[in-house]
Amino acid sequence: MSLPRTTTTFTRLLTKRPPTHLIIPHTQIRTIKAGAASSAIESPSTLPSYHDRLDQPPTPPQSTLSTAEHLITTHPLVQSLRSNPSYKESRPHLHMKSSHRPNHFVAGTLSGANKVTVPPYMFTSIVNRKPSSSSSQEEGTTTKEGKESPRARLISVFHIGPQLCGHPGYVHGGLLSVMFDEAFARCVSDSFKSGLGMTANLNVDFRKPALPERVYVLKAETVKVEGRKAWVEGEMRSMPAPGSGEGEEGETVVAEARALFVEPKFAESMVPLYRN
Repeated sequence: MSLPRTTTTFTRLLTKRPPTHLIIPHTQIRTIKAGAASSAIESPSTLPSYHDRLDQPPTPPQSTLSTAEHLITTHPLVQSLRSNPSYKESRPHLHMKSSHRPNHFVAGTLSGANKVTVPPYMFTSIVNRKPSSSSSQEEGTTTKEGKESPRARLISVFHIGPQLCGHPGYVHGGLLSVMFDEAFARCVSDSFKSGLGMTANLNVDFRKPALPERVYVLKAETVKVEGRKAWVEGEMRSMPAPGSGEGEEGETVVAEARALFVEPKFAESMVPLYRN
């Protein structure tokens, strides 16, 4: 039985190929899409290279930076340390290799406006006691070769912004632990030949709530060195808020800590973090 004429015509329309001048190759479609996308993106030649961006330390907005820098550099303690020849000033995060900074927890992740607003200032003093034969064994200040291991005192000064809180209005206790760990590692580095120590144990006692938008002073001291082990203790104080009129009486001990660091046997294979 033959189909009606209208049905036959409709079938031909469905199966009829479009004119060749209307067919667009798939490669041409991809080219058109790529061209449209690239036109909406800034030309790569006008963008800074990846390495150029890494070479620049992360900096908060100028207003935040200038306020935090001013609070720290004008603090009487900092001015006193700068005039004390037994202390050496440094800012380790600024000397960190640019390729490592973005992936570093403190110098990268926690650094920025409203966080750890500026790279911490650190002041280090090396302490070398002359141990007697008895005291050296008791205090563990000598190496296996009988030479005294240098021990350091370190003072770190930094500013914490409002976005590192646990409960709104109170700095997260985990951040205080991290800042202890960071400063302690720098403190014990002078006691190890490789300059590297890894945290074996860290104990933090929280004394008072830590408030944001304050300058903090962390004092650490390596109290014992025994071979590849070094013990360090310290405390963290919150400085009075600007314009509060509290003076030195407004200083608050927010936490105390102690830790054991061990120089790893594979220290020579570890990637150095700092240029110096």
